[in-house]
Order: sequence, then structure tokens, then C-alpha cells
Amino acid sequence: MSGVIARSRGESVGASDPRPTSVLTPARAPRSLLYDLLLLNIALQLFDGMATYAGVHMGVPEANQLLCNSFAMWGVGPSLILFKAFACGLLLLLYRYTAEQIGRPALMLPAAVYCLLSLLPWWAKLLSLALPLC
Repeated sequence: MSGVIARSRGESVGASDPRPTSVLTPARAPRSLLYDLLLLNIALQLFDGMATYAGVHMGVPEANQLLCNSFAMWGVGPSLILFKAFACGLLLLLYRYTAEQIGRPALMLPAAVYCLLSLLPWWAKLLSLALPLC
């Protein structure tokens, strides 16, 4: 190397730079709030899918009529995988193709909705079903 190392965005750094100069480790951007919101939304989708699967098998009726119809056609597991994969795909598209100023509220809204309409009710329902076992 000639004393100048190319970074991922076209900037160059001199040989006296104290940062590591390994070719194998790419320069990393700091994690953003948008990325954290994406991870939170994906975690909420996974929780909702697993809680729905467990709840339906324990006899808790599903409130979403579209899911109920797909359960009858394809079964609980395949329907949940399909719907949750679609939702995660939409979240990824939203994360990837929106500006940070628009993406933050756009990812905060579904997280808030899933916390209020999925996480809290399922947590309360599953906890109420588990308490008699203790």
C-alpha cells in the first residue's frame, strides 16, 4: 500500500491515521435510531407470530378475520409465516427506502400499535393462562 487507504465512501486516510487499517474490516457507520426501530418492529412481529401460534393452539380465538380465513385454508403455522414474512418485508422496504425524518415516525407508529394491540394483550392473556398452573 502506498500510505493511503481507501475508505468505503471514497474518502482517503493517510498512513499516520491511528485507526485500524485492516482490509478485512469495513468501516462501520454508527447505529441509527431508524435501525433500532426496524429491529424493534421485527422483534414485535416475531413475538406476535409466536404468541398467536401458542394462543390459537391453547384455544384463544384470533380476532383478525383475514388470519382466521387463512388459518382455515393453509393452517396456522404456514399462514403466520406468510403474513409475518410479508410484514417484515414491508418493514425492510420502509427502512431501506425512506429518509430518516420520514422513516422514524413511520417505524414508530407500527411499533406503538403492536405494543398496544398485540404485546400487551397477548402478554396479559398468556400470563392469565399460566397463573393457574403455578
